[in-house]
Amino acid sequence: MSEAKEHWDELKGLTTDYVESRIELVKLETTEKIARLIGTVFTMFILFMVLAFVLIAFSVLAGAFLNHLLNSNYLGYLIVTGVYLIEFILLYTQRRKVTEYFMSHIIKAMYEHHG
Repeated sequence: MSEAKEHWDELKGLTTDYVESRIELVKLETTEKIARLIGTVFTMFILFMVLAFVLIAFSVLAGAFLNHLLNSNYLGYLIVTGVYLIEFILLYTQRRKVTEYFMSHIIKAMYEHHG
């Protein structure tokens, strides 16, 4: 009987150790996924900001170029603004699809396994 109790106690201890190890592993994996996601978000934010500055500079340049071609002080800027307005309207009307696209990529990044 004493031997059975020893095996039971050993099994109970091993089970407890296993469960604690699994909990720690899940914590570590979750921390890694969150850190990867935050790193990706910050990287994408920085890239977006640089791209925004490039786009602003290009927009001013394109507006000025169109002004020169059209012999106008403002028509080129109006055309560039119109293009952005059309893009905004298209994105606004498709916002659910755009949201789902980004959500699917975020979920995929969260559950991506790296060996």
